[in-house]
Amino acid sequence: MHVFVLMVYIGYGDGRALFSEDMYFYRADHCNSVANEVVKRYSTHGITLEDRVVAYCVPKYLEEVPKNVY
Repeated sequence: MHVFVLMVYIGYGDGRALFSEDMYFYRADHCNSVANEVVKRYSTHGITLEDRVVAYCVPKYLEEVPKNVY
């Protein structure tokens, strides 16, 4: 089955680290909505490079579907 995987990275450049890659969605629009919410920051101060977040969805084929697909 094909699903969409939410990929979340924290940091910038060489310090960038994969934070999450285990949220699966049946629909791309649902995955993109969650990605949009994940990257929001509510602060009046500048965000350092280490605190930057990038989130996006990629299609992936899974042999076995996990029980938590949104």
